[in-house]
Amino acid sequence: MTTINKTEQFLNLTKRYIKTYLTLAIAILLFIQFFQPFSFEKFDFDNLYLFIGGFGMIALIMLLIVQVLFHNQLLQLTDELSATPFYLLLYSITLVVANSIAFLFYLRYVGQLNINFNIAVRVVFISISMPILLNLKSKLAFYTNRIKKLLSENRELQEKLKQFSDNYANKYVELISESDSDNFIILVSDIVYAKSADNYVEIGYLDDGETKKKMIRNTLRNIEQQLREFNNFIRTHRTSIVNIQYIKELNKNFNSYWLSLDFSKETIPVSRQYLMTVKEVI
Repeated sequence: MTTINKTEQFLNLTKRYIKTYLTLAIAILLFIQFFQPFSFEKFDFDNLYLFIGGFGMIALIMLLIVQVLFHNQLLQLTDELSATPFYLLLYSITLVVANSIAFLFYLRYVGQLNINFNIAVRVVFISISMPILLNLKSKLAFYTNRIKKLLSENRELQEKLKQFSDNYANKYVELISESDSDNFIILVSDIVYAKSADNYVEIGYLDDGETKKKMIRNTLRNIEQQLREFNNFIRTHRTSIVNIQYIKELNKNFNSYWLSLDFSKETIPVSRQYLMTVKEVI
């Protein structure tokens, strides 16, 4: 890889994280300014704010240095939560150690403070807050994107449902009987289920808000062929077909499964052969 490509990748990676880095550096600066965890008696008013500003600059520089050290790993991330636990631990430890050392040197040689255990603990505490805040930001971004994705998928489903309703709301189908006089013409959207009944097929259909039944002399296989062009029907059992828009819930009792339906007390058996298909549509 050429030097130009490496530089370009570094700049692109920096653009990706710089807003977070700046926010974190400013947060540390403000924390030190308001809570003053260290003694600043040696500084006058003007120099004090310049000195405190140095902490924010150091934090920003350390974040960029650690970025360089973990350059290849960061490039491979689609989001921060896709990293392995080992990577996250190593990244956090490196950031805490590097920032703590930099702060201690700054306090000792610029702030002219004698470093003791109490000061060292405060420095480490402040440094630990950096990977913690980065992790919280990453999780927030992850779940925000996830919510956006779910909302987008929900909108797509709503659109598909609308198209589904538009396609089938006013379509009729003629269910053929072996006796021509028993042919049954009905709105596709009104068919609730179809079940085998010896030499007949029982058609459950919606009428005035309740499910009624119609017996047609035919086989369930033939009825399934007649309904095949409408993708709102699925096979649930060798004896049953159901309209997915009327499925209320999937029930289980020991090793048996069945569907309860809206507008009907009828139960529809579900065999293991069709169980996964049923689960995918409810």
